[in-house]
Amino acid sequence: MKHVYGAGSLLAALWVVGAFGAARALAAEPQHAPVRADCPAGDAYIDCMAVAGDRMAIYVQGRTAYEHARETGDFSDALRLSRQLASLGDRNGERLLKMTHMQLGWGAHKDFPQAYAWLTVAIRGGEDYLVRWRDMLAEKMTPEQLAQGKALAGEQMEPKTH
Repeated sequence: MKHVYGAGSLLAALWVVGAFGAARALAAEPQHAPVRADCPAGDAYIDCMAVAGDRMAIYVQGRTAYEHARETGDFSDALRLSRQLASLGDRNGERLLKMTHMQLGWGAHKDFPQAYAWLTVAIRGGEDYLVRWRDMLAEKMTPEQLAQGKALAGEQMEPKTH
């Protein structure tokens, strides 16, 4: 006897597999702090939840800072928030940190010496893939900016997460 499975059966099977996969992911990596009654509704809610340690709220802040930085050329807040999340082992934070590092390498941060220093610190921390991004940035820099970046990197031995 040949079994014929319809689209509904396939979707149900995918839903079950997806539900179990999502449950495993949530158990392995908690994203949300408990709902806080003292957090106000509206725009201030995300900020309040981020202060409470909610990873998704911190990610929303970091992603907002990243998008703002792409317009203003100042990636300081995006870098700080993505480092904070990445230090917690948060996958979204790790991805956001890589996106921010790429922007630094492309020369999107308005302060080239600072961007060079941040990339150098990350490379010292084991992020070897950033060497080519730092080299791309160095090609855009004047000799004076490069010297400033190297000096700043010497002062910033460890990345700050706050």
